[in-house]
Amino acid sequence: MILVLILLAICILLILTTILFLFSTIHIEIKNLRASNIDDKKNLNYDIIFSLYLGNRIKWLWVHLNNKQIKKYYSKIQLQKIEYKILKDSLRFEYLKQFKKLNIKLSHLNCYFELGVENPITTSFLVASIASIISIILPYLVKNIDKKNYKYKIVPIYKNKTLYKIKFNCIIEIKLVHIINIIYTLLKKGKSDKNERATSNRKSYGYSYE
Repeated sequence: MILVLILLAICILLILTTILFLFSTIHIEIKNLRASNIDDKKNLNYDIIFSLYLGNRIKWLWVHLNNKQIKKYYSKIQLQKIEYKILKDSLRFEYLKQFKKLNIKLSHLNCYFELGVENPITTSFLVASIASIISIILPYLVKNIDKKNYKYKIVPIYKNKTLYKIKFNCIIEIKLVHIINIIYTLLKKGKSDKNERATSNRKSYGYSYE
């Protein structure tokens, strides 16, 4: 009887966990990002909060990291050199197309840029280009653009030297079910590719003669 209750409890826990993940949304909040090289002092500070929301309302899991913690974790990871050919084979174009299905949404944006290079004409061109790119991309990432939640300003610096100052805050939303679906599709695609290669190898050897 006790064993049955334990198994029942495990089944209920698994079902609840599955429901939580399937109906959860990942919120990636980039908070208080500050970067600048003005006055010859380069600095970079930021906080990143990863949160899981049930029904996009109830937060039930989160991780808060700052730039110092990320640097600490990064230093512990031993990065290996990846050959270009291996990287090219692994990142196939049809695989990259799957990431469109993530349906990424931007629920908050507040950014301020000051930018300047040695050439004033290039500075004006860069400022206008960045502003145009943001205005083009933003409607694809936002359902309803509200001026209270989406603000950006880009100011040129004309001092004949490369200068920048950035203040950035945003919240990115991705439904977890979309991530699970893409992972499943890629794994299925990878398995089918291996089977096709194995089948083609068998056929090529089947008609060979010594």
